[in-house]
Amino acid sequence: MNNIFRRKAYTCIVLITILVCLFANISMVYAETKSELQNQQNELDQKINQTQTEIAGVKDKMSNEMTQINRLNSQISQYQTELDSLQGQISSLNAEIETKENEIKQKEKEYADKKAMLEKRLVALYEAGNTSYLDMLLSSESLSDFISKYYLISELALCDNDLLDSIEKAKTEMEIEKASLSSKKAEAEQAKSTAERKKNTLDLTISEKTVIVNNLSAEEKDLQAQLEEFEQDKRDIQIKLAKIASASGNITPVAPSEAGYGSPLPGRTKSNITTGYYGYAGHGGVDFACSAGTPVLAVKSGKVVISTALKRANGTYKSYGEYIVIDHQDGTMTLYAHMLPNSRTVGEGTFVAQGQQIGQVGTTGNSTGNHLHFEVRIGGARVNPTQYLP
Repeated sequence: MNNIFRRKAYTCIVLITILVCLFANISMVYAETKSELQNQQNELDQKINQTQTEIAGVKDKMSNEMTQINRLNSQISQYQTELDSLQGQISSLNAEIETKENEIKQKEKEYADKKAMLEKRLVALYEAGNTSYLDMLLSSESLSDFISKYYLISELALCDNDLLDSIEKAKTEMEIEKASLSSKKAEAEQAKSTAERKKNTLDLTISEKTVIVNNLSAEEKDLQAQLEEFEQDKRDIQIKLAKIASASGNITPVAPSEAGYGSPLPGRTKSNITTGYYGYAGHGGVDFACSAGTPVLAVKSGKVVISTALKRANGTYKSYGEYIVIDHQDGTMTLYAHMLPNSRTVGEGTFVAQGQQIGQVGTTGNSTGNHLHFEVRIGGARVNPTQYLP
């Protein structure tokens, strides 16, 4: 009886052990499978986000030819911006040259007038001959008359010395102005030479692009038109922001480590960026893929200098779509793009606080998925925003 009981008990223990091992293995397999699936899902979500927020929102549609054109468009825009800057520099130098030439003419006239006056004085002295103080005493009718004549001659002598000094000063100033003029002319010639080289490079790049464009399909040509439209809008915005920066006097930017930026989205950091910064010839900012309607926040206090929607004549959104630019008055500006239609809560001229909501995440303009496109600009030009973000 005891042996039978022992055998039954042993059999139960073996069965329980087998069942425990089996369920443990099943749980481990399930856990591993769930973990793998979660990782795969995360990777897939990331790929989807990247596809949704690629350059100009159309990278997934680009052929090799279109990718080349996009690169050339960015280069053309860069060369054109540099050329515009050089032309502005040349115009400014020409204005300075004209001003200096007029100043030199005026100083030359003053110098000639003073020199003529001195020559007349010398002639008068020569014709009068040498007059001694004894002659003045003998010719004077009284002591007071002598003192009066003595004072007059002394004053004339002082005037002669002042005249000589002023002539020498005018001559020195003329030489300085002429040297400065020569320097400005040399600077202008160098700027003209650089502009000519940039223009040649620009023409060659445009020719290279034209060859590729001629081989595009109708759909690709339409896409090309959108990309060119976007590049032109970006260039216009850069010129506008450069003028604002210049007028405000905030030319020297704060160091990234001292900028004190917050995040443009609640609870997000740079680790949540889904599309990075590729420089001027690529993606000029960073993207955060997130749900439509997510609040967009000012990363730092400042003045709103642009708050608008970029639209075509037919009313459809283009380029940045609904976007805002804030001047933080420390040499940096930030741009927030592709927001929901009519979600902007601040207008131009408004002062905002750090962390204040300024709009909502959307997908207006050249975008194929809900995300915030965020840029940092210095002097109107885009820089890597990652170094400024927490």
